[in-house]
Amino acid sequence: MSDILDNTLEKSSNIWFLKSKFFLIRALTYFGFLLIPIWLPKTIHLNTPLQLLMLLFYTLFMCSQWFMLGKEVDHRLKIYFRVNSSIDRVVYRLFLGMSLFVLIFNAISFLPHKWIYNSFWVVWVLLGLFYSWPTRGKIIKESVTTNFNEFKYLDSFEKTLVFLSLLMFVFSVPELPSLTNVEALKLYFDPFEKFGNQYWNFLLVNYYPFFKYPNLFKLAWCIHFYVVGLGLFCMTFYAMLRFFVSRRLSLLGVFALLSSWSFTKVLASNFGDAITTTYSLLWVWTLLWVVKSATYRAGLFLGLVSYLGTIINQSFALLIIPQSILLYFIFFKDKTLWYKRQTLKYSSFGIILSLVVLFSNLEVLQNLMPIGSNYGSEFVRILNRKAFFSLSYFGIIFLFMKAINVKIPLITEFKVNRENVIDIFIMIATIFVSSLFLDAYLVRSFSLMWIFVFFSLIPLELVFQSISRLRSSRNMIYLIYILICLLDSHFEGRVKIFLRIFE
Repeated sequence: MSDILDNTLEKSSNIWFLKSKFFLIRALTYFGFLLIPIWLPKTIHLNTPLQLLMLLFYTLFMCSQWFMLGKEVDHRLKIYFRVNSSIDRVVYRLFLGMSLFVLIFNAISFLPHKWIYNSFWVVWVLLGLFYSWPTRGKIIKESVTTNFNEFKYLDSFEKTLVFLSLLMFVFSVPELPSLTNVEALKLYFDPFEKFGNQYWNFLLVNYYPFFKYPNLFKLAWCIHFYVVGLGLFCMTFYAMLRFFVSRRLSLLGVFALLSSWSFTKVLASNFGDAITTTYSLLWVWTLLWVVKSATYRAGLFLGLVSYLGTIINQSFALLIIPQSILLYFIFFKDKTLWYKRQTLKYSSFGIILSLVVLFSNLEVLQNLMPIGSNYGSEFVRILNRKAFFSLSYFGIIFLFMKAINVKIPLITEFKVNRENVIDIFIMIATIFVSSLFLDAYLVRSFSLMWIFVFFSLIPLELVFQSISRLRSSRNMIYLIYILICLLDSHFEGRVKIFLRIFE
């Protein structure tokens, strides 16, 4: 009995030591990042690249807090879900946390300017103290790499491709605007005034420490649109691809997307497309994940994604109608009526928020920009800018044959979930039909690009499955397509644009 008591006391003492150590490291790191908005305004004489670097750290810190909040919501509401890839969990928690911070910061934005600043710091100090003390022993054992288990076993080709993707992302930064006025910046990022006030309020409070410093505030918004908008877009695209193709081809798909010259040209013509035209991918991945998660509590995230889409473009709120029909009658056809009702119950919070935003500004529905007569030229232009996209024709044919269950050995042996194939065709058709009546943002710019890349990867997946035992041949084909994507990436043009930042 005495030995058992001694062991218990020893374990209790040890856990308190571990918790204290964890708290000290986490608190120092957390509040170290919070020194950036205090220190940076005092060094406005720094050159632009250094300011961008510090703002990048600040933005990544904010993203980590969205993830932490999403993780805490999972714990408090006991949301347990299945994932197709470890990145599913990361993407889900990032968007969940961001959606909740949109609500928190919108509430703060109604306060007087002085109290906005004070409330900003109160929120972060309280969250810092809360996140720093491990309320569960499991937190101590977790690290950043824990959430990226999928990348632990990358081979040399895959590691090289991850490095090239990061390099391409860095050097694809577009030219920065010279505007510093807040209203002018809003028109720069959103020339057709599609964003709701809630999104601008979120950005205002999120970067409020820089509000009195116009140049820093402008750079902060640019970092947000590029890093948050397109960074999450690439992560979501990878997560979506993992429903259909292997890990290495999913990485190739992200690289093919980044290396397309259209990636840079789109940003040069409209920086705001980084947020507005990437929502269609988030919507598609969300529906795939909600079905895969096998929990009706995923409805909370489903509703908040609808709300997020509504504040990006109020007309996106109308996607709730086809979304509900698809889930209720097609994607959840094997679920019980009780399960469907529970999903609707949990999603009702976000749906109500979406409807409030929509009905508070119904005038936006009078200014819709559906697919027009010049849409075909944009479609062809983006398709022809990247040689890799020519594979998309074969990809559509192969997937369609898989969907209708054609009895050909090549198709029947193609290992891909047929239900997912049918679902993706239905969802892509839905966003194209919706864009005929709503806004063309659903199927233009980055929305078109991810669809082209997705279909282009299908023939390669078919080839890789056919020669699964010939590792050297697969590596050679993989290397060839990496080079193909790299050679028509106009990398030198990207570098020239990037170097202008230093001027």
